[in-house]
Amino acid sequence: MKQAVKFTFDTHFGNTPAHTGGDTKARANAAGADLDRARSEGYAAGFTAGEAEAAARADEEVASAMRQLASSATNLLTALDAQMASTKRDATSLALEIARKLAPALIATRPQGEIEAVLRDCLTHLNREPHILLRVSSSLIERLKDTVDRMALERGLSGRIILLGETSMSEGDCVVEWADGGVIRNGVEIEQEITEIVARYIETIAGREKDADTLAMPEARDAARE
Repeated sequence: MKQAVKFTFDTHFGNTPAHTGGDTKARANAAGADLDRARSEGYAAGFTAGEAEAAARADEEVASAMRQLASSATNLLTALDAQMASTKRDATSLALEIARKLAPALIATRPQGEIEAVLRDCLTHLNREPHILLRVSSSLIERLKDTVDRMALERGLSGRIILLGETSMSEGDCVVEWADGGVIRNGVEIEQEITEIVARYIETIAGREKDADTLAMPEARDAARE
């Protein structure tokens, strides 16, 4: 009878090699490296996305600021146009009032000056007229006689200009008449005509001012009125 052999664990089953502590450590190191790489890649991707978002936000802020600047500049120019229109209107009205006060005073100083200018312009085209009639205020007859005679002599019209005084005429006014026409200088009518011209001009300025005020933003309109 054979003696039984004691079983031991020295027998190897299959060809699978045994795992050592070094292999486990290597695998752990590799997993850690992969994790670190993933973290780095995630951080880089997040940083890039953050930079892109910040750049886009900055571009939008710049664009918004430029739009606001353009709008403010437009409103400012509109307000300036309205202010300039208002200034022109006021200056024109003031000039008209000054002229109304100065003109009579200047005419009173030398009323014959305007009459001489009218007659001189007429005589430029009336050298062949047989007779020219000049009507003026009766108070100016003596002051104008020598001047009218000299002007007639200079243009070969000696004795052909008849000077008549009219008590109803104002100093500075006159009427020049000849066979086919005449010229009237009336201070009241001239002032009325000038007033109408200035009024139309002021209306034009006021219309531009109204258009500018309509286009301006509220803050621009407030600035234009201040």
